[in-house]
Amino acid sequence: MLMTKPSTMTQVKNGFRSAGTALLGLGWLGLVLGGMAITFSPSSKYPPAVGWVFLAVAATILVTTAQRWVKALPGLLGLATLNALFAMFSGYPTNLPSVPISRSESLVATLLLAVSTALSLSFTVRELRVVDRLAFLIYATCILWGAVDHRVTLPAQMGVATFCLFSAWVYDRIQRRGGHNASGHHLGGPASSPADPI
Repeated sequence: MLMTKPSTMTQVKNGFRSAGTALLGLGWLGLVLGGMAITFSPSSKYPPAVGWVFLAVAATILVTTAQRWVKALPGLLGLATLNALFAMFSGYPTNLPSVPISRSESLVATLLLAVSTALSLSFTVRELRVVDRLAFLIYATCILWGAVDHRVTLPAQMGVATFCLFSAWVYDRIQRRGGHNASGHHLGGPASSPADPI
C-alpha cells in the first residue's frame, strides 16, 4: 500500500506539469497571435511597435525554452504533415476551408513536412546548439509569415523552413564528426556509437 503512494504522487505531479506546459503553450500562442494582429492589422487600435514587442518576447521564449518543448516537435510536425496530406485531396486545409490550395502545392508541402518530421527526431535526443534554436526560430517565422503575407507561397515558406532545419542537422553531424563532442553538445553517446550516421 505504501509503495503506491509515491507512484500516485508522481502521476499527480506529472499531470500538473503537463497541464502547466499546455497552458504556457497556449499563452505563447496567444502572445504570437496577438502580436501579429496588432502588427499587421490596419484596424488595430494599438501602434505596430506594441505588436513587435509581443513578437520579440515570443521569439525569446521560443529560443530559450527550446530544450523543454523540442520533444513535442515531431508530433506537431507529424500533425501538420497529415493536415497537408488532407489538403492535397480536399483542396483546402483542415481548419481553413475558405483558403484554396492547389494539389501541387499541397504535395510539395506534405513532402517537406515529412522531411521536417524525420529531421526533428534527431533534435529530441541531444543537447541543442545555438544553431538549432535559430533554426527553430526561422522555421516558426516562415510558417507565421506565410499566414500574414499571402504573396508567399506554401512551397516557398516550407522550403526555406525545411532548409533551415536540415542545415542545423548537417551542422550537428559535421561538429560531431569533427571531434567537437568535448564541448558538451553531443548526442548522448560517443562519436563511434551505433546511433551515429555512417
